[in-house]
Amino acid sequence: MEKKGLRVNGVLRTVIHDPDASLATVLRHQLMLTGTKVSCDTGQCGACSVLVNGKLTLACATKMSRVPDDAAIVTIEGIGQPGALHPIQQAIIANGATQCGFCTPGFVVSTQALLEKNPSPTREDVRTWFTQHHNACRCTGYKQIVDATMDAAAVLRGDMQAEDLDFQMPANGSILGTNYPRPTAIAKVTGTLDYGQDIGLKMPAGTLHLALVQAKVSHANILGVDTSEAEKVPGVAKVITAKDVKGKNRITGLITFPTNKGDGWDRPILCDSKVFQYGDAIAIVAADTPEIARAAA
Repeated sequence: MEKKGLRVNGVLRTVIHDPDASLATVLRHQLMLTGTKVSCDTGQCGACSVLVNGKLTLACATKMSRVPDDAAIVTIEGIGQPGALHPIQQAIIANGATQCGFCTPGFVVSTQALLEKNPSPTREDVRTWFTQHHNACRCTGYKQIVDATMDAAAVLRGDMQAEDLDFQMPANGSILGTNYPRPTAIAKVTGTLDYGQDIGLKMPAGTLHLALVQAKVSHANILGVDTSEAEKVPGVAKVITAKDVKGKNRITGLITFPTNKGDGWDRPILCDSKVFQYGDAIAIVAADTPEIARAAA
């Protein structure tokens, strides 16, 4: 274990950590700064972006052994909060650039780094920056994010007023066909919206943690599921398979177009007789810790 003092969002924090732990793990698990999201956990998606001594850094791919003592770290929580939004966050809301919102904190931090370096970027500059720094979004198609970055840059340069980004209710009071902000927008741009991985960190002591057993082939018939070895692992409470699912163990709605010949109830919740595609869920391991659950899975 190592001991370091870190200036996180301007506040001196002392942490005792495993040198091989990631910066994201320390921020999320020890300091409970869950606005920094972890998605790929391999430094490819940008959801975990933070600033370390002013440099844009992928926290999930940065070991604590590489973080210097007394490093100045800025996370999404240090950029803007509900009631005190940064122009970048205001612009993202105004342009509808947050949908599921999981990637949004990383984009806010990355945009902050970009605009500190280049206050007057072109649209191509913005796209190049996000590509080079691994900021990925699967929802928006990026246009809204680029629009938001350009608006935020204009506000920070003084070419636009921040108030210009605020939604103006039409005289008739109808929001149909307008850019009315989605109700969760503020929580998403500030990193205060809790997703499953965030809620998992905030559950009471004794809560079991789950890990999926997923198919490693694209197609197969299942002859049986042997859970005996996983059940022997200390800390494993139960291995859940298709036989434990109450009801018909089927998901509907995947194929709902008019030409569908079936009833839509063709895909299992947990695979029972067949694997349909790579990654299909076969079983769920419930254990005392996430590490035990993953090891048993």
